[in-house]
Amino acid sequence: MLKSLEMRSDFKLYVDENGVSDLNHWDKNFTLCGIVVTKYQSEELCTLADQIKFKYWGRTDVVFHSQEIDAKTGDFSILNDPNVKKNFFRDILLFLNSPSYRCIIVSVDKEKAKISGWDSGKILDEANSKMIEMFLRFLTRQKRSCRGQVILESSSAQDIAFYKRYAYYIGHGLNSISLSADGVKETLTSLSFVSKSNYDTESQLADLLAYPATQKFLQQEGKTAITAGSQLEKICNVMSTKLADLGPNTTTKASVRLPT
Repeated sequence: MLKSLEMRSDFKLYVDENGVSDLNHWDKNFTLCGIVVTKYQSEELCTLADQIKFKYWGRTDVVFHSQEIDAKTGDFSILNDPNVKKNFFRDILLFLNSPSYRCIIVSVDKEKAKISGWDSGKILDEANSKMIEMFLRFLTRQKRSCRGQVILESSSAQDIAFYKRYAYYIGHGLNSISLSADGVKETLTSLSFVSKSNYDTESQLADLLAYPATQKFLQQEGKTAITAGSQLEKICNVMSTKLADLGPNTTTKASVRLPT
């Protein structure tokens, strides 16, 4: 029987990105997707993912990578078979429906950011700050005293920018929830960087949801449409049920578009 997130004391936040922060790049949004799990939940997710991988490839060292899945390349060339594709996406949707995680999403509307005077560095800083802030809010809302670790999908410039914002909270605390610098240090215990070669199921899950998260924001911004009944719409619907509980205040939802 699956244990609820609220029954556990320690949480990990796995973060992946979609798009780039560079204002000169054609991406309309820069999005961070965070997956919140406990050690027990992590094991549950890994088991579910490995079952899917073994079913289709007979091995478990396959990495769920959204770009390869969409392009049907590499290991995912098997999706060129319509029947395999249908069954695979059915299984992926069941995987995403697992009760073993919550998510935190931050998306920056780059056009609006530019109008607000933000540059590429500011976009990174604000997105990273909001992701850390929302994770801290989640941690401090738990019934038991708990700690959190952050694991970031490594990507050069993003690594340094995230570390700087992490260090800022460690040094200054989070006044909006009355958490001192010492309180942050006791709550956020580590920050680490991993590549896809680390085979973390949670990072792969963040990758699977980051693109749909961006598309959902773009739809809300009136910049794109999501086809009714499509796989993308189904994933977005699942994702909306997985948002972490950050409290009754409607300004602290776990899905945020910046600038606000």
